[in-house]
Amino acid sequence: MKIELEAAQFGSNNKCSYDDIQNLLEFAKGNGISSVCISTNNKNAEQVLGQCRIDDLDITTNTIRIDNTLSRSDNFDNFRDEFYKTQKRLGYIELYGLMLSAEDLLSPQGLALWDLATDFKEKEYVYNIGVSVDNPQDLIDVIDTVDIDIVQLPLNLINHKFIGLLPELKRKGIEIHTNSTFLQGLLLLNEYQIPEYFREIKNILTRIPEPKMAYALSFPKLIKEIDKIIIGCYTSQELDTIIEMYNYPTENIDYSEFSVANEKFYTPSIINKKCKYM
Repeated sequence: MKIELEAAQFGSNNKCSYDDIQNLLEFAKGNGISSVCISTNNKNAEQVLGQCRIDDLDITTNTIRIDNTLSRSDNFDNFRDEFYKTQKRLGYIELYGLMLSAEDLLSPQGLALWDLATDFKEKEYVYNIGVSVDNPQDLIDVIDTVDIDIVQLPLNLINHKFIGLLPELKRKGIEIHTNSTFLQGLLLLNEYQIPEYFREIKNILTRIPEPKMAYALSFPKLIKEIDKIIIGCYTSQELDTIIEMYNYPTENIDYSEFSVANEKFYTPSIINKKCKYM
């Protein structure tokens, strides 16, 4: 199964208790899901996960971001010190992945941080080093600069902008983990729930077959190059529904018909303001 649990919100809201999270992780493992990622540098999420039984899970987390007001040496020290704190919070397990921001990696200080991350890998603190990216050109620049092991990128029914790069990524042996699967719930809404902002593409959104969640999952599931589909949920009941939809027998359709060229309809900063459903 390609599903990877998103844990960035663990410990940061009142939607789930520690018991909910532990039950969720055990339910996930019982259904063949062994990967968990923290897509933001969330200390609370790391702390909560560290209190759970995670030694048999593949945990991927993000580094802190570069602070452009600080010197290179100060950023280097912060990067290193925060990684050691992450290790402590997670119980000193070997991380499956450590993700850097593409924007940071391509900055003047980026290669110094990459070298430090590589040192962590050589010391077997982390198994893979990767990059989180939002636009294709940044990804091209990254893979022309360093040899990454993993990439996290947005891909969903209407956002196909990375599709052309996937074969090249696999030729380089890079794991591909996709996010924004449901696009903050936008792709799951019925005709009457779609916000006015998306009027231009309403005809596309309403053509998504039912059950919409099944087709939103089926699209990345059927792309052979994709290794993991990152999904956020809070309880085992929610994950049970996602697994059911993941295994739902969808019809063979042309997913290219849903592709939207205008990025304003799936830019994260805009979507977060316009969609508050999930």
